[in-house]
Amino acid sequence: MSGKQRTESFGATWWGRRWRRALESLGATYPNPRLPHGRSLARKGAVQGLVVEPGRIRAQVQARSQAHDVALTLPAFADDDWETAVEALAGQLRHAAALLQGELPEDVDDTLRHVDLSLFPRPGELGSTCTCTSKIEPCAHATAVHYVLAPMLDADPFLLTRLRGRDREPLLAALRAARSGRRRRQLRRRVCPADRRTIPLGSDPPGDQPAAQRRSGRRLRQRLGGMGRQRRRAAVGRDGRRRDRRCVAVTSTGSTSNRSAARRPTRPGPRS
Repeated sequence: MSGKQRTESFGATWWGRRWRRALESLGATYPNPRLPHGRSLARKGAVQGLVVEPGRIRAQVQARSQAHDVALTLPAFADDDWETAVEALAGQLRHAAALLQGELPEDVDDTLRHVDLSLFPRPGELGSTCTCTSKIEPCAHATAVHYVLAPMLDADPFLLTRLRGRDREPLLAALRAARSGRRRRQLRRRVCPADRRTIPLGSDPPGDQPAAQRRSGRRLRQRLGGMGRQRRRAAVGRDGRRRDRRCVAVTSTGSTSNRSAARRPTRPGPRS
């Protein structure tokens, strides 16, 4: 097996390889022999009891019949930072879909970079402590822990979000809530444009009504107005005098009838 193949065995997904490269990019700050020594310890199963916590990774490394306590540190996001990160991720549909499927989108850090955040270690963020006597940081035992975490991230990328301070379920719940809130805001914008936001809910501004609805309302107003004029004309006789309203009836078609003018049979008067 070549050296490249042995290295690539730590990290099968892009995020697992990205985590591994975060360590290997530090090669200029400490002697390169630490990397192959750490990989050798990782392959031999020397790393035991690895636990990921917010801001810290703990493990024990067995080397030369001794157990060394190792801790890798990475600053966790504050709650405000996570709210900002969730809003940024929710704004990209593909990011939300990938995270809900248990994957990390490849450009997730490009999106978070716009809000000055990064899931992966930035230069100077990753620290380590070990109970060994090495004066170099990170030591071979710390590099072994770093390498072992890469395939663990392959299986569960949310270990990285946990390291930054947010477990899988709370993160996904916040992401769903942010997506739902974004959809509601978009729906409000469609119903009530930005220049009409002061319109009370439930009222429709005239400009937003469909043309057919406006025409129907106009015809109804004209019809009601015509019936009112007919009622007023029927209330005035030919001689110009106003009739008693009780004597004028308006039919459904707008025609009038004068009940007081209706002919009644007359009785003959008394004979003189």
